[in-house]
Amino acid sequence: MDMNNIRTSIKKYLTKKPRNTAEITTWLSSKNISSNHGIVEILESDASIVRIGVVRKSGMIDKKLPLSEWATEEWVQYHKRSVI
Repeated sequence: MDMNNIRTSIKKYLTKKPRNTAEITTWLSSKNISSNHGIVEILESDASIVRIGVVRKSGMIDKKLPLSEWATEEWVQYHKRSVI
């Protein structure tokens, strides 16, 4: 599957709530979707997908490949706190 189709699939997966890198990778595998590109590269190459944090509780932190949490730009804007 090409990178644009993978990005589109991931954006649909992220519409309801943020997911971490491992969850996205597992979901792609369950859908038999694979790519020659790394998952982080695919996520970072789309301006409408945002890295919103790093998961630290899972015990899976790797300095080379952080376990990040991702969301769509629309989700971030909708859940953004109002500043008073």
